[in-house]
Amino acid sequence: SGIQCFNCKEFGHFAKECRKPKRVKDSMYHKEKMLLCKQVKKGVPLQDKQSNWLADTDEEIDEQELEAHYSYMAKIQEDDSDVTLDSLDMFEHDIQTDQNVEDEHDALANLIANLKLDVDKNKKIQKQLKKANTSLAHELE
Repeated sequence: SGIQCFNCKEFGHFAKECRKPKRVKDSMYHKEKMLLCKQVKKGVPLQDKQSNWLADTDEEIDEQELEAHYSYMAKIQEDDSDVTLDSLDMFEHDIQTDQNVEDEHDALANLIANLKLDVDKNKKIQKQLKKANTSLAHELE
């Protein structure tokens, strides 16, 4: 038969008739239920299978409680997308940081090269001054 249990996912019986322990309702279950509830609210006609599944519940749930639950689920999904955006921002920040590190490395390399040139220039001046001192010292003797 085409009847499928939404608890154990086996064919031939409804969830109300299922002898297996109730399965933990995963996020997909709640997502489907939320979409069906929204369709009912908008007046969209459901297929028999969808109506049976929506009505197939052992517990009486307060409509406000259900609405709060689905709002919470929607908020979680929204937060997940925020996390994704934050991750992208962090990735772009890491790229910028890497670029800044490269720029800083280049600046330091240029600074070191300039310092070496200054040191070489100062050594030449120092040699010239020593020669001048030596020649002046000879003149005084």
